[in-house]
Amino acid sequence: MKADKDTGKKDSPLIFYIFYFVVFFGNAIQGSFLTLYLTNAGLPQSTVGLLNGITQCLSLIVLPVVGRLADKAPTKNRVLCIELLIAIVTLILFSRAKNIIAICIFRVAYSLFFMPIASVYQTITMEYANKNGWDYGPIRMTGTIGFSLMALAAGLGMNKNISMIFPFLIGSYVLTFILALMLPESRRVDRPLTEGAKEGSDASRIFSILKNRRVRNVMMMYFMYSFATSLNNMYFGLYTRQLGGTMTMVGLGSMILGFSELPFHLGPGKRWLERIGLEKSMLVVITAGIIRWAVCALTKNAWVMVFTMAFNGIMLVPVTIGLVKFLYDNAPEDLKVTAQTSLHSSVSVAAMLLADFGGSLVHTLLERARMDPIKNQYVLLVPLFIAVLLIGYTSMKRGEREDTQSASEQI
Repeated sequence: MKADKDTGKKDSPLIFYIFYFVVFFGNAIQGSFLTLYLTNAGLPQSTVGLLNGITQCLSLIVLPVVGRLADKAPTKNRVLCIELLIAIVTLILFSRAKNIIAICIFRVAYSLFFMPIASVYQTITMEYANKNGWDYGPIRMTGTIGFSLMALAAGLGMNKNISMIFPFLIGSYVLTFILALMLPESRRVDRPLTEGAKEGSDASRIFSILKNRRVRNVMMMYFMYSFATSLNNMYFGLYTRQLGGTMTMVGLGSMILGFSELPFHLGPGKRWLERIGLEKSMLVVITAGIIRWAVCALTKNAWVMVFTMAFNGIMLVPVTIGLVKFLYDNAPEDLKVTAQTSLHSSVSVAAMLLADFGGSLVHTLLERARMDPIKNQYVLLVPLFIAVLLIGYTSMKRGEREDTQSASEQI
């Protein structure tokens, strides 16, 4: 890991562009094909959901711990590299597991080390982006391109042998580890001890951000987005196959998912999201979700299911760019990673936990009622999103009225 020796000299963002392009390889492979691998290995869908739920429960403990370790370590890079190494070793052991119990254990262990990685490298990136005046969006966009290309390549590679998931995953993480060693160092920032420094525990300092009504409203809508996205990640490949699709079509769907982000990282889409702001962007996310899940619920065509992934761009970019930037800017200097793991990642994990346990329960109930369990879960998402849209819009309008009243009182 190379240190930034000349504080007056601006750094080159090239290594971050390359790192994001490669690190998203693993996201594409896991998100698109891990559930298919587990079901192909003989795990019932209810067991897969239970495993996901166990992982999310444990990660609610692991994520804040890793965040604290990263903030308190001499460099955040050290924690990132250790996580990647453990993930690689766990994947190698996972690939050799033959019985169901071993598969379940290594599935949970791998995910626990995989999940905190993003919060660490995002914080390192935001530090250098702010320092050098870079735009985070284009850097994140290179990850989208890597995700899209790898999703298609992995889909083609696994069309006849799903066990190829491990060479793809391990190879991507080895490349990521090599690139992580080349990232500039993000050193620890000690808590300021000057007069007037904020008192209270680290947890109270982080969660004080939630006192802001706008933040609470955004996080509520982000929770619903994460809940539905988790269900879709769990069921997209299975439902596409159920409708007559192939593994290549699953990979193509993930490629469309990735490329759909590009208009909102660059050009008019990016400028529009910046102009309307984070809160209104989240209302757009929820509105797009209503349409997306309605289409998924109504279609009987695998190709239509594949192309619903095009909704991902308008839904994902506000939470991957706007929310990460917002939390980084508002977090205390010595708790940047902790803010991402405790608020951004933990809200996402809590939503995924509800999706895994709730989804598995609803899946079982629908099966017993002789109803299509996946189709009808998409049906149920539509009224949930409508309710969240109404709550979010009402909260935003109430906040605008309060702001107007406060401004008039000051005049």
